[in-house]
Amino acid sequence: MTTNAEPTTSAHQAGTVLPRVGFIGLGDMGGRIARRIAGAHFPLTVFDRRADAMAGLVAVGASGAADARAVAAASDVVCVCVVDDDQVRDVVSELPLRPGSTLVIHSSVLPQTMQGIAAQLAPIGAHVADIPVSGSRPAADDGTLTALAGGEPSVVDTLRPLLAAYCANVVYAGPVGTGSLLKIANNVMLHMNHLVAVEAARFARAHGIEESALIEAANVSTGRSWVTETWGLIDDMLLDHPLRGTAGIYAIMSKEMWHAVEISRASLVPMQLTALGTQVSKSYFQEREALVGPERALDGSARG
Repeated sequence: MTTNAEPTTSAHQAGTVLPRVGFIGLGDMGGRIARRIAGAHFPLTVFDRRADAMAGLVAVGASGAADARAVAAASDVVCVCVVDDDQVRDVVSELPLRPGSTLVIHSSVLPQTMQGIAAQLAPIGAHVADIPVSGSRPAADDGTLTALAGGEPSVVDTLRPLLAAYCANVVYAGPVGTGSLLKIANNVMLHMNHLVAVEAARFARAHGIEESALIEAANVSTGRSWVTETWGLIDDMLLDHPLRGTAGIYAIMSKEMWHAVEISRASLVPMQLTALGTQVSKSYFQEREALVGPERALDGSARG
């Protein structure tokens, strides 16, 4: 699938009738994705508990809804991008989905949450897909996210024109729940890479090497990873995410490691390093907040 530098789709250009899309959850990633959908000219209805988040989407052409129920009533495809499993279940319980409508969960949740939702909606004939995304803020803004898709192949194929508004790649994982599993596996690598890089930076600083020199070296040698290539992005999220300054920020930024450990306990798959990562991640995040926060305050900026 090709990258979409501008938020327009070939379907729109060809005059294809586009599905009515609903989007619930306009947070750090959801707001960016919804903006891409609006820019691609899909009829879009949005809802978020924060009025300012909704106002930003209404300003670019979306319709604001009074609640989640109103989103579902106005939509053929309902996308949900909220914080965790409990919020996903709460939102889904409110939705008056119709036979033939499609529910897309972009939140990173446990596979059993998705399987339970699919079983709940099967009797009414609604389709379900779990499609968490990967790539973070810059990719969401540019429409170059990667979609990790679980669901019936025909359902995922039907969603591809919509996904093209904000994703450059769609990786099909299998039945409902496997998109979530693939996101968890991917983010175990992401989070562990981050912890290792933070530790390496601590080592370098302690011995008189500038952090910037370490990152420069890593990015042209064998220490390179997505974390080092986007160094500073995770720091920015700690400082300007909607959950910044709350305990929730640490949970949301390490939840896939916790999910992996929880799932592996049941399946008896050893995940010793990941389990260690869950125990140290909060202190490592706090170390970065203490180190980088004052610097950003002085220059008055975060890359965001």
